[in-house]
Amino acid sequence: MVQVNYSDDEINEMLVELVNRMASEAELSAKDRAMLKRWRSSEMKLGSDELDDLVRKANEDLAKNVESREKSAIRRPDWRQ
Repeated sequence: MVQVNYSDDEINEMLVELVNRMASEAELSAKDRAMLKRWRSSEMKLGSDELDDLVRKANEDLAKNVESREKSAIRRPDWRQ
């Protein structure tokens, strides 16, 4: 079984990119963009319980996905690869 985990830093960087992209591409008011970025920088900072929960959930989802793909590969007949 493959063991892959995201680090706190990796999840934080993904969240920064996601929030920045949402703030720039979504049709939000300046007030809403500022609120979104403020939320990310205050609530979802490294070491916060909220970011720790996000990291845990992301790693759980990743593990389920990897496990599902491994099971599918085992069940698939050789001739269908």
